[in-house]
Amino acid sequence: MSWLLHLSDPHLGGISPGQGLDDEKVFLSQRDLETTQTVFMSTLRKLGRFIEQHGQPSIVVVSGDLTYRARDDGFDAFAALLDECDDMLPDRSQIVVVPGNHDVAWDQDAGTRERYAGFLRATRAKECATPLLDGVDFATDDLTGKLLDEGKAARHLVRDDDVLVIPINSSNYCGTLAQEPDGWDTAAWELALAGLGSGTAAALEQVQRLRHFDIARVSRPQIAALARLFDDLREPQGRESGDRRLRVAVLHHHLLPVTEREERKPFESLINLGLVRNTLREYAVDLVLHGHKHESGLYWDVVGAPEGSLDTSLQRMLVISSPGHFRVNAPVMRALHLTGTPRARSITISTFLGASVRRNYALVDDEQPTVPLWRSAMEAEATETNHVQAPTAHVAYARLRGVFESGEPEQQIRNLVCQVDDPADAQTLPPDYPGAGGARTQEWFNDLVDWWQLDRSELVDRGSVGFNHGERIFRRWGDQVERAANILNARAGSSRALIQLVAPRETGRYHGDERDLHRGSFPAFVLAELSITKRGNRRYLDCFGYFRKQELQYWWPVNLAELARIQTAVLEQLKTPKPRLGRLVTFTAIALWQDALPRVAVPEIDRLVDTEEGLWPLAAALADPSSASADVRADWFRVLDDLDGYGRDRPPQPRLGIRRLAENLKRAAVLNPASDVAAAQLALTALEEQHEASADSELNEAAQRLVRREVAALRVAVIALIGDQGPIP
Repeated sequence: MSWLLHLSDPHLGGISPGQGLDDEKVFLSQRDLETTQTVFMSTLRKLGRFIEQHGQPSIVVVSGDLTYRARDDGFDAFAALLDECDDMLPDRSQIVVVPGNHDVAWDQDAGTRERYAGFLRATRAKECATPLLDGVDFATDDLTGKLLDEGKAARHLVRDDDVLVIPINSSNYCGTLAQEPDGWDTAAWELALAGLGSGTAAALEQVQRLRHFDIARVSRPQIAALARLFDDLREPQGRESGDRRLRVAVLHHHLLPVTEREERKPFESLINLGLVRNTLREYAVDLVLHGHKHESGLYWDVVGAPEGSLDTSLQRMLVISSPGHFRVNAPVMRALHLTGTPRARSITISTFLGASVRRNYALVDDEQPTVPLWRSAMEAEATETNHVQAPTAHVAYARLRGVFESGEPEQQIRNLVCQVDDPADAQTLPPDYPGAGGARTQEWFNDLVDWWQLDRSELVDRGSVGFNHGERIFRRWGDQVERAANILNARAGSSRALIQLVAPRETGRYHGDERDLHRGSFPAFVLAELSITKRGNRRYLDCFGYFRKQELQYWWPVNLAELARIQTAVLEQLKTPKPRLGRLVTFTAIALWQDALPRVAVPEIDRLVDTEEGLWPLAAALADPSSASADVRADWFRVLDDLDGYGRDRPPQPRLGIRRLAENLKRAAVLNPASDVAAAQLALTALEEQHEASADSELNEAAQRLVRREVAALRVAVIALIGDQGPIP
C-alpha cells in the first residue's frame, strides 16, 4: 500500500538562532555540533531500513521553511538534499513543496517573481510540484483565476489512483511592508529622518523592521486560480461519487492552535481563516498537512457550511502539524500509510524519531495510530441523526429528546442506534420523562416493567392481551436467560447468547405459514443479544436489543429497563469471575416520538390482574371503607386516572380488569352486607359494556365521551365510599 512522507521546517543553510542543541559553555572549533539541521538530515538519510520494508514513498510533502530568512545557502542545501536522496525518494513530480514564511524574500514586494526566486530555483527548477504562486502563475489583481503561461506549464497538483494533493501558498504576504491608510510611506519616513545625519540609515532600517509584518494569508486570486486549474485539468472541485482518492491539502501555516503556547506577535494566524477553511470544505479535503509552529500535533477540524446553516452536515478534516525543532529521540518527520480500501480509506501514522549517531536506522515511535478517515466522510454525508451515545441512560434519554424535539413534528428516524455506556440508572425514570403515572410515576413505571417481564400472565394465557415479553423470554420456548448464561459460561466469546421474542411462524417466513401472517400480533421487541467484551483489562457483559419499531418518548425507557433486567438476570447466572455490567444498546428500525402513551402500555386495571393480590384490595376498600389504607386509596385514583386516559391520547381499552374488579366487588359486598356498593357496581357494568362494544376497534370520539362519562360515574361512587385521594404516600 502506498505511503506519504511528510517533512517540514528543516531551515537548512547556515545555522540560525535556536538551532543549536549542544550546551556550549566553552567554545571549541568543532565541526560536528548537534543542531536541529543535523538531526533532520541524519534521520532522513537513515530511512533506508524503513524503505526496504515498505518501499519508496509514493509522494513526499514538504510544508515549507526550507531555509532561514530566504538564504541562498539554505535553498542550495535543499536542492542538494534532493539529489543526495534521489534513490530513496519518488520521481520529482511526486514531491510537493510549499513556501514558508522563511522562503519568501521580505525585501521584495508581495506577488512578484523576485520574492520567490530562491524557492523556485530549489523546487520548481528541480521539477517538484509547487502551489500556484501569486504574480508568477496568475496575476495578483485578477479574480477570474486566469493562469499565466508559467502557471499553465508548471505542475501544481499531484495525482495518482489513491491520492490527490493540493498545495496552497499561505506565505505571499509574509514580511509585507504595512502602512496605515493615513500613515507615512517610505518616502515620508526618509524625509522625516533625514535630519539625523549619519544616524538616518540606521533609524530608517529600524522603522522598516517595525513596518514589516509576518502576515499569513491565502489570496482571493489564488483561490480563483485554483478553481480554474481544476477546471483545466478536468478535476471536480467537490468529490464526485466515483472519486475515492484521499484529498490532501498542504500549506505552511496552521489552521488552529496546535498547543497552548502563546505567541505574542501580530498576525499570528491566517487572517482570512474562514475563507481558507470553507475552501478546504469546498474541495472535500480529508487531510491537511502543515508546519510553521515547530510543534507536533494531530487533531480534527470540523467545518460547517459557509452559509452558516446549522442543518448542514459538518465536514471533518484530519489536521497534522509537523514538528520543526528536531531533537534526538523526538518526533522529526512522519510516514502516512494508506490502509483500507479506496471506499473506506484510513491512514496509519508512523512518526520517525530523531536519529542518533549510535544507530544506522531511524527509530519509529511505538504509537502508530490508525485513523479511519471514512468515518468523517460518513458523517459529512449523513442526512439525519441516527446515532446517540451517552454515559448514562438519563443523558441518553435527554439527547433523544433533543434529536426529536429539534426535528419535524411526527417525524420518524430509520435505523436509530442508541448506546448507554453505564446502565446503572436504566431502571429509574429520567428526570425529564413526562408524568404519565401522576405523582407516583416511578411506581407506575416499575409496575409496567414488572408486567412486561412476567414469565406467566393470566392476561396472556386467556388471550386478553396478545403477548408480553417475559412469557416469551422465560416460558414459551424455555428459559432463554438461562440458556444465554449457559452459552456464555461454556464459551465467553460466543455470539450465540440470543434471546428471541418472535417465532418464525408469526412472520409468515415459511411456506404454509402465510395464513398466520396477519393473525394476532407479535412484539416490536424482536430479540436481545448478550456479549462478553473486553475493554482494557476488564470484562463487561453488554446487552443489545433490536426493535422493529419503537416509540421513544414514553416507551424507550421502559424497553431499556427491560434490557437492564435481562442483562442483570444473565449476569447473576454467569460463573466467577463475573464480568461487570456493560453497555446497553438499542437498535431501532423505525423510531417514533409520540405525545401520548402508546397502546402497548397495558392499562393499570389489567396489570393488577397479574399481581399477587390482584384487584381484591380495591374491591375490599369499597366494601369496607374503614379498612382502606392510604396506599389503596392512591391505587384507586391511579386506576381511575388511567381509565380516563391521563397521559394518553385516548382512554385505554381494558380486556379483563374491569370484569375481574366487578367480580371481586360482588364477593366483597357479600362479606360485608352493610356495604353500599351498588353505584360502583352499576358504573363498572356500564364501563365494561362500553369497552365490549368497541373491543375490536379503536375508540372513536363518541365512544371516548361515553367511556369518560362512565369513568366519571365510577369516580363519584368511589369518592362517596372512601373519600378523595388525600395526601399521596
